[in-house]
Amino acid sequence: MKESLKVVLLLSIFFVLFFLVRKSTNNTIIEEQTKVDLKDYPQTLDSIKSIKKELKDKSINKIGEKFTSLLTDKIFPYWYGTDWDFNGTTQKPNEGKIACGYFVTTTLRDIGLDINRVKLAQCASEQMIKKLVSEDNIYRFSNKSIEEFETNLKQKGNGIYVVGLDNHTGFVLFSDEGSFFIHSSGISPYKVVKEKLTESILIVKSKYRIVGKLSSDKELLLNWIKK
Repeated sequence: MKESLKVVLLLSIFFVLFFLVRKSTNNTIIEEQTKVDLKDYPQTLDSIKSIKKELKDKSINKIGEKFTSLLTDKIFPYWYGTDWDFNGTTQKPNEGKIACGYFVTTTLRDIGLDINRVKLAQCASEQMIKKLVSEDNIYRFSNKSIEEFETNLKQKGNGIYVVGLDNHTGFVLFSDEGSFFIHSSGISPYKVVKEKLTESILIVKSKYRIVGKLSSDKELLLNWIKK
């Protein structure tokens, strides 16, 4: 009888700790999302148009750095917490639901890339990446551990990447603060989230990873500031 009580007690402690961790993780996601006022999204997109005009005489490196910061600091915060759905196609952050491919193409369209967000979102992730980025900025990894993947990709430098997995897609961010996977997650918590790269189950478990570095692609960046 005493042994049974010990088992029950240990299981109870486990579940309490489990839900506390889950709650803490969800609070972090909500906290990031609540740093912005959703009503300001259209004005934020308009401000990006003005910023782009100031980049015409800058180097590709500077343009790439600004592209990364605008996407990660101005666009993504509005989308954190948006519900995921396999068929989700919403164009408004935190209204409706969004699939992983549509999250990628909608945010890229909103930053100002001239793309067809629907057709691109419906492509296989490898095809989507090949349509966005030149072959010189595409990297493929098969059956690599997440540590090997992170180490090899980090050598390509800080910036924003699109990644295609076995059955998923999203963004990888390398910065001085660390490496992150930003995506509309089809597993718990079923929302747009920013996770540490090496702790994201979807990217860790994927056998194949194809990555396109958006912030180093000259053609993409020049087309972006011209539009």
